[in-house]
Amino acid sequence: MQQEKIPTIIIVGAGIGGLSLYHALIKNKDKKVFNVKIYERESSPTDRWQGYHIALSNYGAKSLLNCVPSSIASNLPKAMPNPISDVETHGITITDQIGNVLLAPPTKSFKDVYEIAKISRETQEGVWVFFEDGSQEFCSILVGADGINSPIRKQKLPELQIVNYGITHVSADVSVPKHLMDKVNKIHGNVLIRKTLGTEGDSTLMMTRLIPIKQKQNDEKNEPHYRATLVYSYPSELDNVDVESDKVKVDDNDPASVIEHVKRLIRTLRPDCKLTELLVELVVLLGDAAHAMSPILGLGANNAIQDADKLSQALLKYTDNNISFIEEYEKEMLKRTSADVLKSRAATFKTSMPLGPFGIMIRNSILRTINVMINLYSFADNLIFNN
Repeated sequence: MQQEKIPTIIIVGAGIGGLSLYHALIKNKDKKVFNVKIYERESSPTDRWQGYHIALSNYGAKSLLNCVPSSIASNLPKAMPNPISDVETHGITITDQIGNVLLAPPTKSFKDVYEIAKISRETQEGVWVFFEDGSQEFCSILVGADGINSPIRKQKLPELQIVNYGITHVSADVSVPKHLMDKVNKIHGNVLIRKTLGTEGDSTLMMTRLIPIKQKQNDEKNEPHYRATLVYSYPSELDNVDVESDKVKVDDNDPASVIEHVKRLIRTLRPDCKLTELLVELVVLLGDAAHAMSPILGLGANNAIQDADKLSQALLKYTDNNISFIEEYEKEMLKRTSADVLKSRAATFKTSMPLGPFGIMIRNSILRTINVMINLYSFADNLIFNN
């Protein structure tokens, strides 16, 4: 009797979507066995200079718990600790360019990730994948989880064009000393997300946890430091720097030089891909490779995790003679993510629209009015509920 051939799944991209799918396929091996391989450009998590805090929604958290094994799920509350009482709180504040609070809606604190999720504890036979280092692998299904500039998407859907928002986002993870964090807290309060709106369509976003982190070097003052994600967004038309000029000299005391250095790295690390013949029916996309979104609303990561959850369930239907599950998954993904893509795009355009003095006055008045109404509603709701 001929032994059944185990299909091979290759996942390109070990981001949050790719890793979630990898764990989900391993977790479901009692239902369907795959030979799963995952490839990533960087050799370790610390090699990548990019990185930032990720806000999980209830559907993102639920899909993450569906994907990862219990050994990882049990450590998620430790990896994503609840805000420390009297130190930090859930929520977001929005201020104008001089620090006046425009919007600070009340928020509900969650016990842990479980509460957020609202759940209890190409040939005709496959695809050849050719890597930049000259190596190659053969698989039954190729999953492109390789981000917004996905070479796999460019080959599967060469006619698809990514929307150019005309907006530049520069993000970085930084270590902030306590004395600076105290100054920030005096302006924004101790919420996890702080946003400042500028006057030229620019904005800054800061996401942080007030949990001290270990420093690589001994601090002479022995001062606690906190990990913070900083994002600066602005209309690209404001950028008049010659991108073909010599390398920018980076000065830590000159934010402009740091921003130019980061943008240069982005362009350098995103080369154009070479198109090859590909049996697209056996190629499937997830995350930013399929539906790139602006980071402003934090929807991309949650949708990538949900993609991994849905695709891992769809792959259970895989047989040599049946790949219709790919089309079913893609239809579900398109229906599920389209609204978030449009919502993210609309929010990005609104945030980046330059405003004159009159426009700023109207925007600030609207946000202050919304802030008052939200807080009054919350107060009344709590009053009725408590009585």
